[in-house]
Amino acid sequence: MATFEWVCKECLIYWDREYKAGKAPKKTRCPKCKKLCEKYWENSNIGISFGDDGIGNKGNGAMDFHTVKRRYQKHAEKGYDKDSANRFLRQSIEKTKARMDNESFRYVSANVKWDKLAKDRGLKKVSEKEAEQKVKNAKKLTKEAYDRANKMGYKDIDSNKLDITKPQKQQ
Repeated sequence: MATFEWVCKECLIYWDREYKAGKAPKKTRCPKCKKLCEKYWENSNIGISFGDDGIGNKGNGAMDFHTVKRRYQKHAEKGYDKDSANRFLRQSIEKTKARMDNESFRYVSANVKWDKLAKDRGLKKVSEKEAEQKVKNAKKLTKEAYDRANKMGYKDIDSNKLDITKPQKQQ
């Protein structure tokens, strides 16, 4: 079974479902608004190779699933052998250069509907007074945490206590 993702551009949600490879529908209904939505391909990593196992090994069962899986487990445990590592590095560099040269990969506009997002998630904009109160509360909680740490014996290097105004370098 493979996991496929869909996105609803109206509701700004993503969801996934499992289907057998090649059996997933191109469109499915949004669980929230029930509109037909397209597959989301951005997070999809499709690993199909008909010439080698992806790191340059050809023949001798290179395409056998269990052989490839075991080879990758071995690489994860012990690292690549020199030839495989060099092939992997060369392929990674080539892919990176190709993506850097592709203008469509560089910038994607994010057309977020902030009002809709806030409404759907139950968010609200806080007033300036509420924001100030939240900052005061955070400072108070931080001071209490430092006081507790000082009582437990934590201290800065070359000091007899934790100082809230300094970046922390603890012993």
